[in-house]
Amino acid sequence: MPRFLPYELLVKFKSGISQKRIEFILKDSRIDVIAEIQRGRLYHVKILGDRSVESALTQLSSYQEIEYAEPNYRYETQE
Repeated sequence: MPRFLPYELLVKFKSGISQKRIEFILKDSRIDVIAEIQRGRLYHVKILGDRSVESALTQLSSYQEIEYAEPNYRYETQE
């Protein structure tokens, strides 16, 4: 089983970024919002198309407005 969910990321924007700019970056990166976690700053997103997580992360890292972007890692508990 992969360590993270395919086609899913967590993306956090720096404070002060407008909603319009966030929407542009996500649309330009071909990413769709699954859930907004921290009011306008942290997003659980899905990569559209057949791109890899690595490819999407590389594209997102080119935007200075992004604080971080990472795969949606799986966490398992031990019983």
